[in-house]
Amino acid sequence: MVLKQALWALLGCVTASLSYATTLNPQVAQTAWQTLGYIEKQNNIPSGLLHSMSLVETGQGMEGMVMPWPYTVGVNSPGKEVYTTKLAALTALQRWYRLGFRRFDITVPGKQVENATALTVRTLINQPYTGAISLHPKHFGQRFATQHAASRFVKKLLAQNYNNIDIGLMQINWRFHSDQFKSVDEAFDPAVNAGYAVAYLKKHRQTRDWWGSVGRYHSGTSKYAKRYIKNVWAMYQRVHRLKDA
Repeated sequence: MVLKQALWALLGCVTASLSYATTLNPQVAQTAWQTLGYIEKQNNIPSGLLHSMSLVETGQGMEGMVMPWPYTVGVNSPGKEVYTTKLAALTALQRWYRLGFRRFDITVPGKQVENATALTVRTLINQPYTGAISLHPKHFGQRFATQHAASRFVKKLLAQNYNNIDIGLMQINWRFHSDQFKSVDEAFDPAVNAGYAVAYLKKHRQTRDWWGSVGRYHSGTSKYAKRYIKNVWAMYQRVHRLKDA
């Protein structure tokens, strides 16, 4: 109970830079927190670790607090691609936009623009020049009010042959882990989603400590893993400073 109170105090302390949703039900987030606490206890995971990871993964402002949101979808960038013709670049832009990407890094001969809108990208592609064009769609995330709406969005992406998607409370990547779930709908269930995250953490803890496992959870690339550990550790410290206050 002390930790739960501390966590909710924390949620009210880290709201400054976030916007607040008016259509999401805080009770859904509270139930997700309770689920994480139960799973931590059942699996002897350091108290507050899953809570901290879920905040880093899906934290959303609601009613003056920051809460985890189980119906979150992260759509990962396909990376930078190079096109030798304007038609190929415009065709790719149209596909990325249809999938939901709205911001892009683009390089055309003599000019580079970061975080450009689709309209800016189209204008740059259509300018008179010769040479290759590189286009890098930027990762984006969306939060849905219901599990059904989130599942429907993911299924729409999958129908367009795009599967580099992070799903649910612990943002499980569908491209690499879809075989661990019966369906997209199941993957959004907070208990199932967090349960698989725990299994993954435990698997990699065989050769690492908890924090090494947390890093591997995010990436097998050292610099990205270290950055993720740093973010989760900062959140974890806040949780436990409040717990011990």
